[in-house]
Amino acid sequence: MTPVPPAGRRSLAAGLIALCVLLLIAIGAIRDTTPTAVSPAGAPDKEFSAQRAFAQVERFAVKPHPVGTAEHTRVRDYLVGELRKLGLRPEVHEAVGVAPRRDPGDPVTAGRVFNIVTVIPGTAPTGRVFVTAHYDSVPEGPGANDDGAGTASAIETARALVADGTRLRNDVVFLITDAEETGLLGSEAFVKEHPLAQGRSVVLNNEARGSKGPVLMFRSTEPNSGLISMFGSAAPMPVADSVYAELMKLLNNDTDFTAFEPGGMAVLDSAYANAGTLYHSVLDDPAHVDLAALQQMGDNTLALVRAFGGADLARLTAGNRLVYFNLPPGLLVRYPAWAASLLGALAVLAALALIFLARRRGVVTLRRTLLGTALALVPIALGVGVGVFFWDLLKVIRPEFSGTATTTPYQPEPLWLAVLMLAGTILVAWYALLRRRVGAAELALGMLTWAALIGLGLGIVSPGASHLAAWPALGAALGGLAALRCPPRWRVLALAAGLVPGALILLPSAWNILPTGLQYVGYAPMPLVVLFGGLLLPLIEMVWPRRRSPLVPLTALVVSIALVAAGVLAEPFDKEHPRRTSLAYGLDADTGKAVWLTSKAPDQWARRYGGADATGRPEAELWGGGSKLLSPAKAAALPAPSLRVLADTTQQGVRTLRVRLRSERGANMVGLRVDGDTATVRSLTVGGRSITADPAGFVFHAAGTEGVEVSLAVKEASGGKIRLRVTDVSPNPGEMAALPGFIAPPDWLFLGDTKISVTKAYDM
Repeated sequence: MTPVPPAGRRSLAAGLIALCVLLLIAIGAIRDTTPTAVSPAGAPDKEFSAQRAFAQVERFAVKPHPVGTAEHTRVRDYLVGELRKLGLRPEVHEAVGVAPRRDPGDPVTAGRVFNIVTVIPGTAPTGRVFVTAHYDSVPEGPGANDDGAGTASAIETARALVADGTRLRNDVVFLITDAEETGLLGSEAFVKEHPLAQGRSVVLNNEARGSKGPVLMFRSTEPNSGLISMFGSAAPMPVADSVYAELMKLLNNDTDFTAFEPGGMAVLDSAYANAGTLYHSVLDDPAHVDLAALQQMGDNTLALVRAFGGADLARLTAGNRLVYFNLPPGLLVRYPAWAASLLGALAVLAALALIFLARRRGVVTLRRTLLGTALALVPIALGVGVGVFFWDLLKVIRPEFSGTATTTPYQPEPLWLAVLMLAGTILVAWYALLRRRVGAAELALGMLTWAALIGLGLGIVSPGASHLAAWPALGAALGGLAALRCPPRWRVLALAAGLVPGALILLPSAWNILPTGLQYVGYAPMPLVVLFGGLLLPLIEMVWPRRRSPLVPLTALVVSIALVAAGVLAEPFDKEHPRRTSLAYGLDADTGKAVWLTSKAPDQWARRYGGADATGRPEAELWGGGSKLLSPAKAAALPAPSLRVLADTTQQGVRTLRVRLRSERGANMVGLRVDGDTATVRSLTVGGRSITADPAGFVFHAAGTEGVEVSLAVKEASGGKIRLRVTDVSPNPGEMAALPGFIAPPDWLFLGDTKISVTKAYDM
């Protein structure tokens, strides 16, 4: 890119020092967002204490408590009691929630929910500030992190506000939602019918997708300029990056945010995600809650409640869309999204100016620069490609890796380093092959040009991610321009100074995105490292060996392979580090036949239950599916779910049935599907909630001992009878032990995504 001093010890030392300093800057940026402080149980009453909040987690998040279970009821009663001890007046909001559906052809998920709601009234409200979390867990784990931490943070925040004794301007609402894990049912029901959901509001929603790490505000509703500005100025540790909002569009992860946003509520969605192997597992217990993460969650929540509680919410919920990201020390940079494309254009102009000046100084030729730019796309594309298949390769090497909900190992650090090193290997191998044929400066300018073009492109189509490339490209271009115009002894300093934005943004972003899962390293981490390394090429050229240069990529490759091997070999597979396995059992009460159902790629234990590909609608799942393996099973003595007709009328060719469904064995869920060959559903009402779309059927959670009342209007086919298939489903892994032919998995596996179902057909 620019002339460098002649090869020699001084040049080598300067290059090495510059590279080391940039690496230290990147490490410092990563550590800057890592929580470490923990307030003791004896902290002042007005402050948030992770120790006090953790004591709550230890009391309620001790066993799995999915909706519809006795443990779920115990947890709800405990939380209501804790709020009453604070002098608050909590309400249990009982309702029926309906999950948002991505595909109109999917069955409806609904259920009876019991949200916990309490209010600290404001003095002159301009709206409401909500502190939200959910108290239900998945059936396989106690949910100490997901979302015991968020729930305990809400209780401790309420305690601190009550202890303060100073009423805020706006109402503060503590909403502990129900049935988030089963489809956001509690938040949907609250938004649909509770009067507190009406009007202006700001929601602080706390979640967890792991067990430690920085609490990241990973998305917000838009426009968000007021929200983000308040977050950046009021939160003690405001960790946030608008790129995650863009990534969330690619990941299949919902929180209550998905229900709050359509209801017109302004939301800040926060969670920690490191150690994601514990997510939705038997190890999501109090022993694996990180107090530093809990402290950051609580400190931010309490500070934001006080800030939003004293503000005019009408002004904060309006405005523009922002780009935002962290810089040390503890800063949250933000600017309007419309400026992202201008910043990208400025980076492109700076890169073009550098090319023009370098060509004018005789450093590069235009033809070779164009060739270098074209070839610079190769390592970027290879980084994406290798990253896309990285997780699949690990599963081939060691199939046990597949048993995690987040594609994150228990010991991820060696594999994270392997990802970064593989990206570096791709870059240095490409550079070693072409640096003499094309030219070192031309290749460096090519990488810079692509970084600038990516920054511009993201600024147009995805402004929230544009800073990942625009600022590093602009800094590198300005550093190159300065290096061309300054005395030779200052060139290394000028180049290094221009690369500081890349060190602050690119490498930390790559590292911080890795906890989302190794399945996604092709989306950002590997291409970001390739881009960062590409911008470093002028400094790399200074330390590049004049002899035996092929040893550089070979050494990088060996180190990469060693890190992969270390990560694979170091990963524990034992009862202290169990993996998820899945198994379903279905009984057809009409034929007396039963089946086992496993995933399409079962582990060694589950393989004994899997046979032929499942087709149609196997009984082991309420709605079946073709991506499973099916094998015969012994029939268990399980009673069939009942259907009782309450009313049956026909008018103008449309038959309306009102029935009550009930699980006679106390299953957690009950559902119904109309055989499409016998009738077409025109309308459906479940538990009093009308389903407007034409569903394939429904499943209802927490039906209780009385069951659920259903009203459906159908257009009959020519046969004169309607066939209704009623299924009840138990998701409790502990019930599997009573099934004939069941053999418990080894201690390094735990049952997740478990279903036991009984299906019976009723001809009406």
